[in-house]
Amino acid sequence: MGVQKNIGLLKSKNEQVTENLKLLILEEKRTRELVIGCLEILKLMPDYDNALKQLENNNLNKVTDNGHKGD
Repeated sequence: MGVQKNIGLLKSKNEQVTENLKLLILEEKRTRELVIGCLEILKLMPDYDNALKQLENNNLNKVTDNGHKGD
Protein backbone atom coordinates (compact mmCIF):
# COMPACT_ATOMS: atom_id res chain seq x y z
CA MET A 1 0.00 0.00 0.00
CA GLY A 2 2.77 2.47 0.89
CA VAL A 3 4.59 2.06 -2.42
CA GLN A 4 1.45 2.71 -4.44
CA LYS A 5 0.73 5.80 -2.36
CA ASN A 6 4.26 7.11 -3.00
CA ILE A 7 3.92 6.41 -6.72
CA GLY A 8 0.63 8.30 -6.74
CA LEU A 9 2.22 11.28 -4.96
CA LEU A 10 5.16 11.31 -7.38
CA LYS A 11 2.80 11.17 -10.34
CA SER A 12 0.78 14.05 -8.93
CA LYS A 13 3.88 16.17 -8.30
CA ASN A 14 5.20 15.37 -11.77
CA GLU A 15 1.92 16.58 -13.29
CA GLN A 16 2.12 19.78 -11.24
CA VAL A 17 5.68 20.42 -12.44
CA THR A 18 4.61 19.78 -16.02
CA GLU A 19 1.76 22.28 -15.73
CA ASN A 20 4.08 24.87 -14.19
CA LEU A 21 6.56 24.40 -17.04
CA LYS A 22 3.76 24.85 -19.57
CA LEU A 23 2.78 28.11 -17.87
CA LEU A 24 6.39 29.32 -17.85
CA ILE A 25 6.78 28.53 -21.55
CA LEU A 26 3.56 30.41 -22.34
CA GLU A 27 4.70 33.41 -20.28
CA GLU A 28 8.09 33.40 -22.03
CA LYS A 29 6.37 33.45 -25.43
CA ARG A 30 4.19 36.37 -24.35
CA THR A 31 7.21 38.26 -23.05
CA ARG A 32 9.10 37.64 -26.28
CA GLU A 33 6.17 38.95 -28.34
CA LEU A 34 5.96 42.05 -26.14
CA VAL A 35 9.68 42.78 -26.49
CA ILE A 36 9.59 42.30 -30.26
CA GLY A 37 6.59 44.62 -30.48
CA CYS A 38 8.36 47.28 -28.43
CA LEU A 39 11.46 47.04 -30.62
CA GLU A 40 9.36 47.37 -33.78
CA ILE A 41 7.70 50.50 -32.34
CA LEU A 42 11.11 51.96 -31.46
CA LYS A 43 12.27 51.44 -35.04
CA LEU A 44 9.40 53.64 -36.26
CA MET A 45 10.38 56.55 -34.01
CA PRO A 46 12.16 59.56 -35.52
CA ASP A 47 15.98 59.55 -35.31
CA TYR A 48 16.08 55.81 -34.57
CA ASP A 49 18.95 55.30 -37.02
CA ASN A 50 20.97 58.16 -35.50
CA ALA A 51 20.45 56.81 -31.98
CA LEU A 52 21.48 53.32 -33.10
CA LYS A 53 24.67 54.66 -34.70
CA GLN A 54 25.44 56.61 -31.52
CA LEU A 55 25.01 53.49 -29.39
CA GLU A 56 27.23 51.51 -31.73
CA ASN A 57 29.92 54.21 -31.56
CA ASN A 58 29.71 54.31 -27.75
CA ASN A 59 30.09 50.54 -27.53
CA LEU A 60 33.02 50.63 -29.95
CA ASN A 61 34.69 53.30 -27.81
CA LYS A 62 34.18 51.20 -24.68
CA VAL A 63 35.84 48.23 -26.37
CA THR A 64 38.87 50.25 -27.47
CA ASP A 65 39.17 52.10 -24.14
CA ASN A 66 38.90 49.03 -21.92
CA GLY A 67 40.45 46.49 -24.24
CA HIS A 68 37.49 44.15 -23.81
CA LYS A 69 33.77 44.05 -24.39
CA GLY A 70 30.91 43.76 -21.91
CA ASP A 71 31.20 46.59 -19.37
